[in-house]
Amino acid sequence: MVLTIPAGYDEPFGDPDEIKEAVGDLAEVVRMPTGDVSWAFSRVMPAMTQVYGGAGRVYPVDHAWVSDPGRSRLRFAYSPDDRKRITDQLISDALQAALAAGLVEPCPPSESQQRSGRVQGVIGSRALVTLADMSSATVWEELTLPGVTLDQVLVKGQSVAGSFDRDSRRLDLRAALRFTDLARALKGVHEAYETGDVVLAEVAAVTDDAVTVRLLPGLAVEVAREAVTTNPIDTLSGLFSVGEIVTGRLVALEPLRMRLDDVDDEERPKPAPSLLPGGPPWLRPPAPQPPAAAAPPTPARPPSATPPQPLVRSPTPRQPTPYDLARQLGPPQQPVLTPPAQAVSAREQVRVVHLSNELAAERATRKALADELTGLRARAAELEAELAHTTRSIGQLQTRYRGADLARQRLVKQLKSAQSRADQPDSEGPLFLDPEDQFRYEVTAEWAHRIPAAEKAAKPLATYVLNPGFLDSIEQLEGISRAKVVAVVVEVLTGQAQHIAGRDVHQLRSGNAGSPYVRRDDGATCWRVALQRESAAARRLHYWRIQDGYEFSRVVLHDDYRP
Repeated sequence: MVLTIPAGYDEPFGDPDEIKEAVGDLAEVVRMPTGDVSWAFSRVMPAMTQVYGGAGRVYPVDHAWVSDPGRSRLRFAYSPDDRKRITDQLISDALQAALAAGLVEPCPPSESQQRSGRVQGVIGSRALVTLADMSSATVWEELTLPGVTLDQVLVKGQSVAGSFDRDSRRLDLRAALRFTDLARALKGVHEAYETGDVVLAEVAAVTDDAVTVRLLPGLAVEVAREAVTTNPIDTLSGLFSVGEIVTGRLVALEPLRMRLDDVDDEERPKPAPSLLPGGPPWLRPPAPQPPAAAAPPTPARPPSATPPQPLVRSPTPRQPTPYDLARQLGPPQQPVLTPPAQAVSAREQVRVVHLSNELAAERATRKALADELTGLRARAAELEAELAHTTRSIGQLQTRYRGADLARQRLVKQLKSAQSRADQPDSEGPLFLDPEDQFRYEVTAEWAHRIPAAEKAAKPLATYVLNPGFLDSIEQLEGISRAKVVAVVVEVLTGQAQHIAGRDVHQLRSGNAGSPYVRRDDGATCWRVALQRESAAARRLHYWRIQDGYEFSRVVLHDDYRP
């Protein structure tokens, strides 16, 4: 680690003592002044990997940062006010680099003290744990999983156990992590999800033609462009940012395949697995972001009685030289000196005065440059804040655009389905004499038009039967179209209905809340799904879950609870 001392200062903006205490022997901490030494250092370092001017940088033991400088992040500091921020950043970078390099190995139980406790809170990259003996310990984010924040692992009130280091009072929880290799991660995904589930994923990498997302740390899935958008002018690098959370549908589990263009607004993703027993879901849906605030307008100046003067553009003044500053000082004042034993020659007196003027000029130049440097540092801090704000705004716009594009793709599918139905005029009448055969044809046609070809294998129509009075209930009940009933039947048979919030799928009870669920002697359970929402006498569909599929019972009004 290199921590530089800015020009005009005797100490770096970061705290080298605190850094060294935190990282111990895991990293060498070097202080380097800005000047000849930093220039010499910059000349021998690869491009974009230098450090100077009060900044700091951690260089990992592997040399991947030589070709990818982003692996060695440059941490800026602009004044002593940034001391805590840059110190914490460099400690975090050093510990993460040491963990990634395998320099921090979990202590075996025989060589460490095993302690348990309860998380009292997570503050940034640290968690406070109260141990069983009521003493305190801390969990460090950098010593858990690379690229995972601490609030993705721990939550207040969670019980934890791990190796306790008395000197640093750190609690190491890595031995308890659930998904530490690819085999365990794949098993965790198979246990948590089913084919067709809507799930959360974290963007790990993105190119123009593919986006790679993580379902679990270390378990990534590449999603091709055709599974994201149908807009030919879209590039995925303009739609996604590394680190953001997205929703997608699991098309297959073996091998893992996902689509990001087949999620309705009403569908809620399944909770992500937790990385520690009793921990929070490691991924959470992003909170709705308010619109990016525009910069406040510049206040108008009050009207003035003085008419405006024409603008005269003046040339940029040149930097004053020491000679210019010396002339501005005026004639030198003769110092009052005690006459020496031998009179100083006139030539030497002139030289002394000349050197005094040059020294004063150099001091004035140095002060002017120091003032200019202070202003530049302040401006750099403003630009860094503006960049962070702009990055957040870009992320919000990307999310909104993807939402709009998904809505566009859904409308295109609906339009194609409607056009397909319109191609078959009502005057032709039913295509089958048997009403049940006609209904089954309509269900199959809706499934064929609604489910994309790539997903049909993952979303087949389940086996189903129709009760004798089911078709009559559709014809007799007004206020709901037959096409709507067919569409919801397809959602039930493909397992989509339970993931759509507006469908409100739930088991039917025999009475008020708390009464037993309706169940037949053969073990079948009765279920209820919404055909309409927020309307008077909203219609519902009743069906039975039987051993080998579904049995559709009746279409009823909201207040009709008969199976």
